[in-house]
Amino acid sequence: MDKLDFDDPSTWTVASTAWADDWQGFSSDNSGDNTWAVIDLGAPVASLSTMYLWNVEETNALDRGVKDFEVFHATSPTLLPPTTSGTVTPYSFTSGGWTAIGGSELKMGIQVGDAGQAYDLSDAAGARYIGLKLTSNHGGFRTGFAEVAFSDVVDPDALTLGEPAPPDPPVDPPVGPIDGNVVPIAKVSAFHQGDSLDANGSVLKIADGSGMAKGDANDPSTWTISSTAWADDWQGFSSDNSGNNTWVVLDLGAQTTGLDKMYLWNVQEGNALDRGTSTFDVYYASSPSEAAPDTSGAVTPYDFGGGGWTQLSTGNNLAQGIQIGDSGEVFDISGASGARYIGLHLTANHGGFRTGLAEVAITVDSSGNGLEILSVDTSEIQENRLGLTWYSRSGRIYGINYSDDLIEWIELTDSYPANADGETTTFSYEGPDVFAAKKRFYQVFEVQ
Repeated sequence: MDKLDFDDPSTWTVASTAWADDWQGFSSDNSGDNTWAVIDLGAPVASLSTMYLWNVEETNALDRGVKDFEVFHATSPTLLPPTTSGTVTPYSFTSGGWTAIGGSELKMGIQVGDAGQAYDLSDAAGARYIGLKLTSNHGGFRTGFAEVAFSDVVDPDALTLGEPAPPDPPVDPPVGPIDGNVVPIAKVSAFHQGDSLDANGSVLKIADGSGMAKGDANDPSTWTISSTAWADDWQGFSSDNSGNNTWVVLDLGAQTTGLDKMYLWNVQEGNALDRGTSTFDVYYASSPSEAAPDTSGAVTPYDFGGGGWTQLSTGNNLAQGIQIGDSGEVFDISGASGARYIGLHLTANHGGFRTGLAEVAITVDSSGNGLEILSVDTSEIQENRLGLTWYSRSGRIYGINYSDDLIEWIELTDSYPANADGETTTFSYEGPDVFAAKKRFYQVFEVQ
């Protein structure tokens, strides 16, 4: 943790994404009394006001963080919690002496810079013990969080336990651009975990940079293979590329404007190059009708025709790996701009008895600073006219919405073509309410 003010947890932010700085209990069974934590403050504390929580921050493991939880407090529990051990041990907050004060939700971690969330704990004033019953996580196979802190100061941003968490601000249409050229991949799902779920030979290895030499960390065109170890590849345990048997889904964590390139490096293990992917189709989605199943030790099919997915390209070829120095291949995914999920249907390999990859990277377009409104022309606003100008790409179609409160959005157009002759496009709008509006927000997004 970075602690700007050691005595004020509202100033603390996450400084590490190392697994060693998280706690991830070895269970995702949040039923019954299986997942819980008890914090002993050492003595009754009369001035408890706020509890702060930070979720799991490990790269590629954010879904292991707690989502829903209930809060209890006690001064003298009838039954003290069992000593923590290497086994999953249940504990019931109905065992006597505990008082429930409501439940809430903790968002998935956002890694370095995460400020966590604050919860009103004033109802627990005078307690010695705080109990957290973790009732769900964000989909991973463990449940945990990164940090907890308590304060005797009322935080005006604290969530009230027992009341619904406020909704996230609107993200549809997507906003952007992302800082930097490489898009972080929040989660990887695939038809088989590989040799393990989160260690050597895992599917997570294709998004963690292992086995790569990066000339410029923000430019995948400078990345080359630096390891031929099997541990730095992912090789799903199947070579049956028929039907929906071999696939990968990349979750970018949010809808992402300006998507540009996808870089792929094939399997590089000595004597196993034929296990690399040979041909594949690319899909994209913002909200699939059916989420990709959790990766496991079994080969699990997934159908990109199940709803919410759009096919971007088909029959793409990926050459067999050439080991040390391999610079991979690049594919245009600009047509997927605005998507959150990129799906790869692996339709053939190079003849081996598994199918896999070594690394993947996604970038946004940096040539025009992404999707950004450059100016708002108000020179004729008294005549109820204004103009919006943004960075654009030839051949693209854009949509434009406006809002007076950032909650309700009104469509101005969903089919405005980009300027074919330059890097910017201007949309002129005329309406009877333009001048009368005291405050207005505009969104520009790629439609196709």
